[in-house]
Amino acid sequence: MFILPERQQEDLRRRDERDHASWDVEVGNKIDPDDGNSLVCSACRLPIFSTPFMTYVDHDHNLTMHDQCANDLPPQLNGHPLHPKGDLILSVDDDNNNNNSCNRCHTICVGRFYKCRESYYNCRFTLDLTCALTIKILHRSHEHRLAAVRGKSYSFVCASCGTQHDHPSYTLDRYKGHAEPFDLSYVCSSCDFWIHRDCALLPNAINIDDKLHGHPLLLTYPGQGVSMAHVCDICSGQPEGMGFYACFYCRYYVHIKCVIYSNPHGFKPVLLKDAQIPDLLHLPMANENTSVMPFIRKKDVTNGGASSSISSITGTDRDDSKLLLLKVHEHPLILNEHHPLSTHDVARVCNACIQLISSTDPFYTCNFNFINNNNHNNDDDHEGQCKDFFLHTCCAHLPATLVTQHPDHDRDKGHPLTLLSKVDTYSPFNLFWCHGCWRQCNGFAYACTECNFYLDVICASMPASITHDAHGKTHILRATNFTAKSCNYCYEEKVFNLEIGYECNNCRNFRIHAKCALLPDTVTHRFDKHPLKLVTISRARIHDPDQEMFCEICEEGMSPRYGRCYGCDKCDQLFHIMCIQPLDSLSKIKFGFSICVRGHDCPLECVRALTVARYKCDHCTKTIWEAGEIAFECSKCYYKIHKECAVEILLDSWKGLGENMIEKTGRYGVTIYHY
Repeated sequence: MFILPERQQEDLRRRDERDHASWDVEVGNKIDPDDGNSLVCSACRLPIFSTPFMTYVDHDHNLTMHDQCANDLPPQLNGHPLHPKGDLILSVDDDNNNNNSCNRCHTICVGRFYKCRESYYNCRFTLDLTCALTIKILHRSHEHRLAAVRGKSYSFVCASCGTQHDHPSYTLDRYKGHAEPFDLSYVCSSCDFWIHRDCALLPNAINIDDKLHGHPLLLTYPGQGVSMAHVCDICSGQPEGMGFYACFYCRYYVHIKCVIYSNPHGFKPVLLKDAQIPDLLHLPMANENTSVMPFIRKKDVTNGGASSSISSITGTDRDDSKLLLLKVHEHPLILNEHHPLSTHDVARVCNACIQLISSTDPFYTCNFNFINNNNHNNDDDHEGQCKDFFLHTCCAHLPATLVTQHPDHDRDKGHPLTLLSKVDTYSPFNLFWCHGCWRQCNGFAYACTECNFYLDVICASMPASITHDAHGKTHILRATNFTAKSCNYCYEEKVFNLEIGYECNNCRNFRIHAKCALLPDTVTHRFDKHPLKLVTISRARIHDPDQEMFCEICEEGMSPRYGRCYGCDKCDQLFHIMCIQPLDSLSKIKFGFSICVRGHDCPLECVRALTVARYKCDHCTKTIWEAGEIAFECSKCYYKIHKECAVEILLDSWKGLGENMIEKTGRYGVTIYHY
């Protein structure tokens, strides 16, 4: 151990600031939350928690410091209130000599501390950093920095557990020879927020007696996508304190005091990386050809009451999968287990979730589908109607009803949503707006027709918890609902419409729309021979920050306000996410179905609208603009119409038909070849 007088202060500054490029700055602190509790600052000896920090490693040193301790420690304190007569010099214990203790709290000074300049003579006055300065850390329990304070007696209610801690932490006074109580707490003076050291170091995940609950419980604070309005499942009491332990899959919530302090031997800490969190989904998917539904539905819910925070399965419906399978389609369905795609086959798209069915996955198809080589394929009554009907095996066994927690519908507690294979109340094309992602869809829907509320099956089935590579891999993201919060992926704020999203349960740095979380890691496009990687636009500009970047498809600029894009580093090309068809605003519509309308003899196929000056509607003669719309066209006759014009024609035809004719020809009195 040594003191740093003025002649050596420059050496300390030089060592601390030596080549700042060698310091690894952890922006936003995405480290494992368990490491945040155990990793200690080399200077102040406080845990890192969620505080941004720096690390420096060479052959002599391995330092980890809070950003404040690494950058903002003054080399000298003049006229400190606890030692006004002499200057205190920043010192460092490199040799772990342990010959100094703090004159205020009596802890052994290790790391960095302040010592009187006159220590070479008779004054050995020493203060550790927490007693000499206000050291502020960032903790997951509060949105502001918290000051570390030590005191013999502080009377406060801990904001985490809602109780007073009666047993202070004891530190050894090596000079008096007995223990002196000096408690450590963290406080935000602006918010009158206090949290005791014991609660600040609570385990992020625990296991409790299986008789109480069989899943890991996650430490949670309000403001992280959850509210405090949960009754404790152990004592049935109202919330006490801001923190609680929760199983979001089962909606099981317990007080901290009930599960930690009332029964210290009744729980076992578990590392987040080892916690067996039910139905945890790891994102992103590898590419656009990998459907998320088989991963979401990889486990059927078997314990009564288990659910996701988006929706829960009602108990009676788990026994009705065979019956439900008969209801999703008017014809018998055949299970195909070994039908890999050939190079000439058209990609199979699931009619329920509107996602690709991989070449190796089993799937259901209509008995009259052209894949099945049987006599029914030539039946005139079924010819062409079901040639493109496919279902994932998991989508063929979706629960018949769900209870959603979406705020637009959760006001009616227990009001279920019913699975519909066709939503034709407002459109003859089975189109509906999903209230989870606000995109049009023509797949299956979970609907409450009374409230005009719809969720597509992906949004309705999203799990309670996910992890995402864009954030720490051990940071659990919990389902929430976006209002005016900005998504860390697309930077878009939703003010008027509530979307399903996820928010980090371990820190306050990250939130993401569900639709953004589902973006694949790579995609392919005919404009580039390499896979396109999902990157931040700011990172894409790193090679030449002054160069203007444009999307290769729409040729419009790539603004950083869009957050992310797809790019090819080898070809130096960038693509807007919304310009890539499998990901755009129409990505939940299965194209290719046909309709027949009055005024044209050939079937009209549903297609994406094109932005071409001469692409005009043959019904109203107005231009058919793209703008995320669909249209109908006859490729043989070059006949094309707006979607709205098609609806108008179909509805007019329907009004002129009798009820018997409607039953024979379809809901709108015309032939609609739907897959």
